[in-house]
Amino acid sequence: MIEQTLVLIKPDAMVKKLAGHILTDFYNLDLKMLGLKLVNVSKELAEEHYKEHKDKPFFEKLVKHIKGELHNNENVIAIVYTGENAISKVRNFVGATHPEKAHPSTIRGKYGRWHSETDCFENVLHASDSIESAKKEISLWFKPEELIQ
Repeated sequence: MIEQTLVLIKPDAMVKKLAGHILTDFYNLDLKMLGLKLVNVSKELAEEHYKEHKDKPFFEKLVKHIKGELHNNENVIAIVYTGENAISKVRNFVGATHPEKAHPSTIRGKYGRWHSETDCFENVLHASDSIESAKKEISLWFKPEELIQ
């Protein structure tokens, strides 16, 4: 099934200068890129993106992380990919959300870590976890005219 998915290269990856490596790695997935942009994430966008976690104790840390407040106010690279089973392909490729549980060959396994100074999991990426999430997230981060079809 042809799907679309959102990938965010988070501030922890940006501050470590990993964006180029990550984008290069993604070329091996045989997916088509429909959109890519650098985003200075507002509090409103961050809160809307993570709204399903609003009542959890780590919500504020998620918001601060994606806004770049924990990493010298770095930005986020937002990307939309499409292709056959794009969501599962990307999720398998990036690895487990918890970087210490991610296989070493995955993006998070290679580049993610627990950072005691910021008290946060630096998992370098966000990747949509379902068709419903992907639709919601893509519309949140991109206007339709920003995507090439």
